[in-house]
Amino acid sequence: MNQIPSPDNTMIPLIDALLLGTISTEQQAELERLLASDPKQRQFYIDYMQVHNGLSTWANETTEPAAWIPQPTMAAPTSPMKTPRFLLLLFSSLIAASLLLSLAYYAGWNTRSDSSPVITESSIDLPTNETTQPQTDHIALLTQAVGVEWDTNRNLQAGAGLSAGWLKLKQGTIQVELISGASILIEGPAAVKLISPLKAFCQYGKIRASVPEQAQGFTMETSQVNVVDLGTEFTLSLDQSGSGQVQVINGKVELHSTDDQSTQANIQSLTTGEGVQFDQRGTIDRLKEAIRPLLNPEELSQLVEKQQAQQFLRWQKQNASLKADPSIIAYYDFEESANWLRTLNNKSQQKPSSASHGAIVGCQWTSGRWPQKRSLEFKRTSDRVRTHIPGEYQSLTFMAWVRIEGFDRWLSSLMLTDGYNPGNPHWQLSDKGEMILGVRTGPGKNYFSPVVLQPTDLGRWIFLVTVYDHQKREVVHYLDGVAVSHHKIENPIPLVIGPAEIGNWRPQEHTGAHSIRSLNGRLDEFALFGRALSPEEILQLYQSGKPNS
Repeated sequence: MNQIPSPDNTMIPLIDALLLGTISTEQQAELERLLASDPKQRQFYIDYMQVHNGLSTWANETTEPAAWIPQPTMAAPTSPMKTPRFLLLLFSSLIAASLLLSLAYYAGWNTRSDSSPVITESSIDLPTNETTQPQTDHIALLTQAVGVEWDTNRNLQAGAGLSAGWLKLKQGTIQVELISGASILIEGPAAVKLISPLKAFCQYGKIRASVPEQAQGFTMETSQVNVVDLGTEFTLSLDQSGSGQVQVINGKVELHSTDDQSTQANIQSLTTGEGVQFDQRGTIDRLKEAIRPLLNPEELSQLVEKQQAQQFLRWQKQNASLKADPSIIAYYDFEESANWLRTLNNKSQQKPSSASHGAIVGCQWTSGRWPQKRSLEFKRTSDRVRTHIPGEYQSLTFMAWVRIEGFDRWLSSLMLTDGYNPGNPHWQLSDKGEMILGVRTGPGKNYFSPVVLQPTDLGRWIFLVTVYDHQKREVVHYLDGVAVSHHKIENPIPLVIGPAEIGNWRPQEHTGAHSIRSLNGRLDEFALFGRALSPEEILQLYQSGKPNS
């Protein structure tokens, strides 16, 4: 999180005056000067206004949460001074808006609690020192990956944004494009730490760096020598002992010492075709034998295309078996024959109701997990797929392959019934990255997963499954084939869907900010099973459908 300026920051009275409409010409000029000159003040202004927005929303809504608004069950009773309702009462009756905003900001309050639900029995354990750490500042993009086995517990895919942190591969090759313009190919086994748009550190592995003029000065650090690129292309090969080789393919690089004491006298320059080898003691000699050429971007792209074709064929075999599954209620594979078609057919071979075929509203056809695969893009608040699923089900499994582009609002629909009547399920995502299954049982029950979607998950295809198991009396959320949380069902009831929407919501009776739940992203496969799939079946579905092997 960005560092918060101290409470005596001169921005506070200026923003308060702006919100109250009492700001003078001199104050306006001072506010504009601070925002233009200091990025920390700009971030402070954004955070402050977000708090103001959140409290305003609560002030305009009912003081009691409606059943159709998901409310996570708290792990233990909390002090009433930390609840959204208390903030609302303070806002409306005790303190002026400006003072409340200041208190809320510095106390770290939010409009809803960050505590985990008491019904969560287990959650995914995410490390804090890898690329899985929640980050907001992407400095690079993972553009291609082939034959990759990651040495972390989260598998990144092409399209993922990358923050500063480690990239560790057991095998395979990836292409990383930094926002400075530098591009690096990394061949595993490798461990490379992204530090900034113009700097990375290689612990071991093989690297091919292409640095355009715009990224001149890009530096690849090692434990023995730092390679400073002057607008060129070079390769680096480094083993785990610290010994390695550097070779210039085209252009010029400089070799700097790692002790920050480099002078012009001890900087070594290499030009096209030249290279050096060095050992763990820091001894540097001219290269005696050229490094085995690494893949170039064109060769990597050809391998990616070949891999994608193989993966698509693998998915097609799975697709045929899913269509024939007797337990499947609705199966949308998004493989319609033409862009002008506005019907998303239920491909189940179990003679589905004609009403279960989806009516496409607004969404546009685009590519899916592979270039050969089709998907629908949900962008506007009007985009949706209307459907009707008849029947009553003791257990259900919800499955979707989705690519989230952003969390534009608090709740994003995966599938929501039009109403929220007894037995109606609401499957959706929160803007914090939680998976939610809401089931109306009296006042309503909502099963929140922990925060499992990170900023690095935006722009990549993810596999989401939620199981409502009547027999075991539990709800289980899955991400990429792995269970991330288990929840006890106190009073299991049959589930009824009826009229519903994929990727949006058309509420029958509710209005307000939380009634807008449009998805921002793509879907290229969606299924409903009339039974609880086993963990083994879910993992197999993921393995057969994942876009990168």
